[in-house]
Amino acid sequence: MMKDPSAPAFLREYGRFSLVSLGCGRRLNRIDNHLRLMTALGLTYYVGIDCVPHIEPPSAAIFQDAEAMAALLARYYRGEPQKFCEAVKLFPATWVEELHGIPCAAVVCQRVFPDCRWEEVICSMNPQLVLQEDLHGCERQQLRGRGYVRTWTKIRGYGLQPFRPIFPWERNLVLWRRLDFGGEEVESSRWKVLWRLAERLIG
Repeated sequence: MMKDPSAPAFLREYGRFSLVSLGCGRRLNRIDNHLRLMTALGLTYYVGIDCVPHIEPPSAAIFQDAEAMAALLARYYRGEPQKFCEAVKLFPATWVEELHGIPCAAVVCQRVFPDCRWEEVICSMNPQLVLQEDLHGCERQQLRGRGYVRTWTKIRGYGLQPFRPIFPWERNLVLWRRLDFGGEEVESSRWKVLWRLAERLIG
């Protein structure tokens, strides 16, 4: 388990193969959707950063649906799900702002404290996808007009599940897509014009 304090150094080399969880907290938990994104994108590393002095290594309690995630990891690692622990790189004592301008494949924001505005940093990292979840009482990052649009097709495509919704119909998550990334499902649809219009107006 890497606990090197230099997240920027690691991501400069491996960021394009990494999903980065900004403000992951002292203990990784409920990362099911993160794992769905990581495996769907074919990524190598799960990187957790936080300003706390210590981040606990992953344990059996990190998933909401442990059985489904075990099956997903077994498929992804060809029968060796324990390899996921080797893919997890944790960087405590690291501020989000330290990652400015360092590219990565995907970004996750969970439980973001009020007044934490990370849009500039996130966009400078140029991720293909940005997932925000557990949004109640948290600061929502607004990426509209910064080269990103909200996407619903990829939420369905990647099988992302509602995260602790208060109401039965609520998703409690937002997925942003970089404008130049993976719009095949929309491009091949006969409703392409309507999808693009909805993304531009609502996203």
